[in-house]
Amino acid sequence: MRVLFAAHQFFPEHYAGVEIVTLGLAKQLRARGHETFVLAPKRSIPGNNIEPGQIEDYEFEGVPVRRVGRPKEGLNRPYRLDYENEVMASRAREYMREVQPDVVHAEHFQGLSAAVIPAFKEFDVPLVYTATDFWTMCPVVDFRRHDGAMCRGPELAHCVRCIASRHTGTRMKAIADWTPGAAIRLAGALSSSPLAALSHQLRQIGALRERPGYIRERMRLVDRIIVYTRLMRELLLANGIGEDKKIVVSPYGIDTSRIAGLPRNTSEPPPLRVGFIGTLAPHKGCDILIRAFRMLPPEVEAELRVYGNLERFKPFVRHLRQLAAGDRRISFTGPFRREEVGEVLSGLDVLVVPSRWYENQPGVILEAFAARMPVVATDLGGMSEFVRHEENGLLFGLDDPADLARQLRRLYEEPGLLRRLREGIGPVKTVEEDAAELEALYESLLSGRERVV
Repeated sequence: MRVLFAAHQFFPEHYAGVEIVTLGLAKQLRARGHETFVLAPKRSIPGNNIEPGQIEDYEFEGVPVRRVGRPKEGLNRPYRLDYENEVMASRAREYMREVQPDVVHAEHFQGLSAAVIPAFKEFDVPLVYTATDFWTMCPVVDFRRHDGAMCRGPELAHCVRCIASRHTGTRMKAIADWTPGAAIRLAGALSSSPLAALSHQLRQIGALRERPGYIRERMRLVDRIIVYTRLMRELLLANGIGEDKKIVVSPYGIDTSRIAGLPRNTSEPPPLRVGFIGTLAPHKGCDILIRAFRMLPPEVEAELRVYGNLERFKPFVRHLRQLAAGDRRISFTGPFRREEVGEVLSGLDVLVVPSRWYENQPGVILEAFAARMPVVATDLGGMSEFVRHEENGLLFGLDDPADLARQLRRLYEEPGLLRRLREGIGPVKTVEEDAAELEALYESLLSGRERVV
């Protein structure tokens, strides 16, 4: 079987959750005797040495990869390219002709755009889509609104402000902040009138207004949608994406080879060794953890290790250091290599996932569970579907450092709590098991169909 994976970005420059899952599945399916390939966009920015539409072929850990340059970035770029990019669709067709896959499995459409969906389906092969995040429903992906509220679906007045909020200090953000919602909705109505031909801003708003319907129509061509959580299934259906019979809830599996076999962590505080592993960006909430940690009274012997790239979001990292205020119990240790994850986890007692957004299935939670380590997480979205309060971890309120501090203090003060939470951790799905499930799914979709080349 030949399987083409599509993702929004890929190694070596990008190595977060979706990329790790895609690579792991591609390698596992190869180990099972199949041929796998990856198609992904690449940002056309200085230093990346690629122009919009230009292709780049290479191999990564034995998997052939084709990357295609994304459109040039900037506020003047036509917003429609976010979800309708015919250059990407053309490149997808070219790669389909070359690779001739039996199945296409899209892990993400961002950067590629939804225009690649009909391009894939022209070749009469099954198309599987994994909803790794909320891109099909949310222009800014994370469903966290500009005002901090959690969102449930697109609304033009809010979507305009959400996009603008990602461009701090720009004229666009200032205008969006001061423009009433009614005026934005009026602009949305005018965007379909002849006036739009005279105004770049109206065309941008019109493209944003049309985004949900365009994606919804193309998503009807997808044969099967895999979701990691019940929350994702509920949101997709509420936004008209997918059908009940097409959506399968199936958490992904992780590579446990770097974790399995390590000595089981049985240490008890003091000290309580707390860890954060992830992107040091506001939506991941590391600042909440630092605030909570500094609320712990002096008699609580604890240490906090923060693992993450210290260079990518420098203003936020500076903010984190200011919050830490030179506290010697808090260390910013930077990133680590993937093969070191077991060693890093073995040096912790508890992992904290304080995200401010729904998340979907944070791989770091599963890695912690594979290491038999309890997790303290925000009581929200995918996090609370995997972390069960007082069974395999603890939950705290969204954006509530005082509540997080209470949960951390419990781990220190309540005898046997940490041990009981460790014992409540169940088996973790492996990438080998995930690949076997997907293999069976692909075969079921292919059965009874004749290949058209």
